[in-house]
Amino acid sequence: MNTIHLTIGAVAKRAGMTVRTLHHYDHIGLVCPSARSASGYRLYSAGDIERLHAVQSLKKLGLSLEAIATTLTGGEFTPQVLLRRQIEEVTRKLLEIQELKEKLLFLEQAISSQNATADDLLNGIRLLETHQLYLPSGDIRRLLGRWRRARPRWLPIAEELLSCQRNAIPSDAARTQLLAQRWMNIAMSVFGGRLGVILDWVRMHREAPETARHAGLETELMQYLEQAIELRLAALRRHLLPEELNRLDGSTGPEWEALAARGERLLASGVSPKMKAARELLEQYRELSLRTVSQDMPLATKLRQAYACEPILALGHFVGPRLRAYLDAAAS
Repeated sequence: MNTIHLTIGAVAKRAGMTVRTLHHYDHIGLVCPSARSASGYRLYSAGDIERLHAVQSLKKLGLSLEAIATTLTGGEFTPQVLLRRQIEEVTRKLLEIQELKEKLLFLEQAISSQNATADDLLNGIRLLETHQLYLPSGDIRRLLGRWRRARPRWLPIAEELLSCQRNAIPSDAARTQLLAQRWMNIAMSVFGGRLGVILDWVRMHREAPETARHAGLETELMQYLEQAIELRLAALRRHLLPEELNRLDGSTGPEWEALAARGERLLASGVSPKMKAARELLEQYRELSLRTVSQDMPLATKLRQAYACEPILALGHFVGPRLRAYLDAAAS
């Protein structure tokens, strides 16, 4: 093996490479034939071939030729540093590929017709770009999918809201506010309790109506709903800082609905607030209140003050004045 000498063509064939690639390696000094034939032709020695195998192995790891040269010549970077850099680069590329896949899947779903044209594709790309202005790129398709799966829950509310709007019921009316709160509860469950994402979602539908239509929503509905929601948020902002508002856990909405329904049944049955069932309801109310503020007692106090001072908040809360008085009686 130590005395083997091969021509460039023989090495290329054995290594599964092109002669052109070997010429390039020679030109940049990465793998150079170090022997000569009797007639003066350059030949690859056993050591050259061993170096070529090392280059091929490192190249399979995705290292650049420059990084390979540095590794083989004992340059300024250790193998550990080079590997760490390569891992970071591969991670970056994986994220790029995943993001590209999400874009392609979005377009595939947006252009479902078998007779789609190039114009349909371009319109789909514009729709995607609009979504990217408002929502995290990697979340768009997932959020839309979750929203569509929640359609049986939000569609009846949407229809009621449209009815309220068409009957000129003000956005600050009790019915409208309760529907807006129910809508927010569903949105919170869809968007993982992230108020900021929900507000961006609503703003996107207002500023880019084509995104509302894509999500199965009427533009006039979104305008009316946004007015109702903004009234509630404005009331909260008068008492809570922006970071405190974002800390509220909106995903507890369905549990508030269930608690209110249970309380209304107790009231309808004439159960005394001093009985065990009422005290259990009170404990559930307190536990849910703390979860809503992420166990932050000062924030819980500020939120109670907001509800006491802002009538519109009480309008849209499932625990209405009558049930709240019942719970106060259970606590006394």
